[in-house]
Amino acid sequence: MKLFVHPSSQNKHTLQSALRCGLSRLACTVVLLMGAPLAWADNYKVNVDAPKEVKTILDTYLDIVRYRTREDIRDEYLDYLVDQTPEQVASLLATMGYFDVRTEVSEGSKNSSVKDAEKPNITVKVTLGQRVVVDSAKLEVQGLIKEQDPKRVGTLEFDWSLQEDEPFTQNEWSLSKTLLLRKIQSEAYAAARFVDTQAFIEPEKKTAKLSAKLDSGPYFTLGEIEATGLRRYPVKVVNNVNVIKVGEAYNRNKLLNLQKRLQDLPYFSSVLVDVGQNPDEAELAPIKVQVVELPTQNFNGLVGYGTDAGFRTNVQYSHYNVFKRGWIFDSRYDWEQKQRTGTLSLSTPQNANHYQWSVVGKTELDRTVDPNTNTAQIGLHYSRKLEHTAISYDVDYFNSKLGDLRSHATVFGVSWAKNKVDDPSFPRRGYAIEASVGGALKALASSATFLRAYGRFRYFIPFKKDDSLLLRAEAGAVVTKDTLYNVPSSLLFYAGGSSSIRGYAYQSIGSTYRNSNGSSILPGQFLATASAEYTHWFNKSWGAAVFYDVGTVSNDLTNFGLYHGAGAGVRWRSPVGPIHFDLAYGYPRKKLAPHISIGILF
Repeated sequence: MKLFVHPSSQNKHTLQSALRCGLSRLACTVVLLMGAPLAWADNYKVNVDAPKEVKTILDTYLDIVRYRTREDIRDEYLDYLVDQTPEQVASLLATMGYFDVRTEVSEGSKNSSVKDAEKPNITVKVTLGQRVVVDSAKLEVQGLIKEQDPKRVGTLEFDWSLQEDEPFTQNEWSLSKTLLLRKIQSEAYAAARFVDTQAFIEPEKKTAKLSAKLDSGPYFTLGEIEATGLRRYPVKVVNNVNVIKVGEAYNRNKLLNLQKRLQDLPYFSSVLVDVGQNPDEAELAPIKVQVVELPTQNFNGLVGYGTDAGFRTNVQYSHYNVFKRGWIFDSRYDWEQKQRTGTLSLSTPQNANHYQWSVVGKTELDRTVDPNTNTAQIGLHYSRKLEHTAISYDVDYFNSKLGDLRSHATVFGVSWAKNKVDDPSFPRRGYAIEASVGGALKALASSATFLRAYGRFRYFIPFKKDDSLLLRAEAGAVVTKDTLYNVPSSLLFYAGGSSSIRGYAYQSIGSTYRNSNGSSILPGQFLATASAEYTHWFNKSWGAAVFYDVGTVSNDLTNFGLYHGAGAGVRWRSPVGPIHFDLAYGYPRKKLAPHISIGILF
């Protein structure tokens, strides 16, 4: 970049000061390091009397302020700092568009306290002149983009952040060029660069004339992946994750998405995806993937607490290279006060269509409800998970025991999910939807013929600067002509808890069954819940929420009661994800209930 300053006699000293700033700071440092101390000024007091808009930068970067607590400042050093202060002020404020600045450095009376009686009391008074404003800002875009995408050229010129009559600052000038270059390089023109930039300052007129020439360079297309760092795993574990087609235009976001998808695999501790900016390799530029592998085996454990199931702990063992082909074996046992769950799975790497096969086995004891439930499950899944969507085709066999009731089913189903949110961990804008449908036939190892459907929808609406409104709805149904409890209980529905209707315990809302021994809460045939929650954030980490939940579980669509929950809570954006502390009043239960949950939504 070239900076041209048109001098005047009034501003000559100021402009020369700006050019000498680097040398003066170096000289000050050298003086401080030379020789043994002779006479000491001790540390001193200093006050910067300047307008609010410039005081912070002066307090942060002026040497006379930065060195005030040092006790090795001799008298001659302090005199040197005082002499250099006007030049440093001029240099610093020139970057903010102030080229006509008056600085007075004076030493006031000694401090009144005995302790500080000998310490100099220095005042730096700064008076600002008129600020330089942008008189004109011209952008010239040249190169292939003018022929291939003239509409985009017009957009770049229109979106350039510098506007006439705005204050000129070095930071804004540099930022505008950085953002513009990043914008054009993000798609197709990876080697774009500035060939010339100029800022012509006229201190007498208090104006700045800015100009920039931007060369788009060649049109980049993407080629095959070149992976480095693989030692244990076959290259297909990288290639099969890639959804970019050979010959596509370069797109930085697509490369970042590929990097994220690779990072989400259990094979690698770090992943870097990039394309070189060599103009000679613009056609079918290779996608360079650098990986660092994780150990093939992993063992970990976790201790936690939630109001739904109480204290919990789990242990997990994983092997990521079974048969030395990148197959993933995972075993996990979760112990909770009211639940026990054991899981085993074996999964293949993704194939060229981004699908993978999985065999899953699971056993669960649930004591959050009365009567208790025991469920065993084994299944074969064929699934695909992309950036915003996921789909799975499943065959699962369930064997359940609900109190004295036994049931089993071979369920053929499909599940689908899509999310489009601004931040997967802490969303404020967007939506998430998931749905599943499945069924079983008595003739195929099932105790009932039935069809099951379930769906959940969440919508995030931003308010003000950081606030948000979350709207949630879910519904489920099991349709059968057989006895309902011949359907495995894990496929029926409960409500209540931190992610359902607050004010009620986890899975405490269901279908009431009465007999001579009293009543029990059983899972129901139909489910419907809805929720609205508004969150206000006080800072980046802490917020408060108010909410209202409503819903029901029933075996009869014509005769059901509604359950309500309303309350408030605290929100914490913790390093492990969002943590919610809620207190809700349940009606018609007419009691308060606390809820604590940790949730990463996607």
